[in-house]
Amino acid sequence: MGLTWRDLVSSAAVVTMIIAFMAYKAGTDLPLLSSAWAAGAVDLVLGCICAVSAAGDLHTRPQPREGVIFRRVTTVLGTIALLAGLIALIADSGRALEILVVFTGFLRLTATIWHVLTIGSQP
Repeated sequence: MGLTWRDLVSSAAVVTMIIAFMAYKAGTDLPLLSSAWAAGAVDLVLGCICAVSAAGDLHTRPQPREGVIFRRVTTVLGTIALLAGLIALIADSGRALEILVVFTGFLRLTATIWHVLTIGSQP
């Protein structure tokens, strides 16, 4: 399988998440990034884009044993990121926002590792 255009989309989403988080931490006056609640909403949407594009093939295609392990890892990482994003929205928590960004980055990294390991294995 290898790297695909979806990897580019998910990488762009993660980079945008990191930039949005850094803008929030720097105390920007932008309405969409000025509070943990607003930045959490933006990053939660970007995190969903990243998760669907990065790990979608792991969850929609039959996988060998190693793929099942990667699927479980991405499921756990995605669940933690989703819960952190929801906490950031509900509690206006900067710490939860940080966890959302970090775990989405790890989700992206895990999916990239899987895609690199499968280069040349499928048409």
